Amino acid sequence: MPTFEITARHQIDRSGGLHIEKGQTFTININMMGITPVNLFGNSRCTDQLQRQFQLNGIDVPKTDSAVYSRGAWDIRIK
Repeated sequence: MPTFEITARHQIDRSGGLHIEKGQTFTININMMGITPVNLFGNSRCTDQLQRQFQLNGIDVPKTDSAVYSRGAWDIRIK
C-alpha cells in the first residue's frame, strides 16, 4: 500500500471554511498497487480512496474540486 506525503504548493481557500496553507503537509494512504506520485490524482481507480483520505485529513470537498484534487496543487512524495 503506497503512502504519499503531499505538501500544498500554494494557499487553497474553498467555500465552507476550508483553508490549506502553502506548505501544509498531509499523509495519504492508497490501498492499491501501481499508484505513483505521477498518477495519484489522474487515476480514476483511486478517486474514492483519495477522497476518503482527504476527509481523514480534514479536507471535505467534492471530488470535482480541481483546486484540491489536482496534481498541480501539491508536491507529492512517496514515503
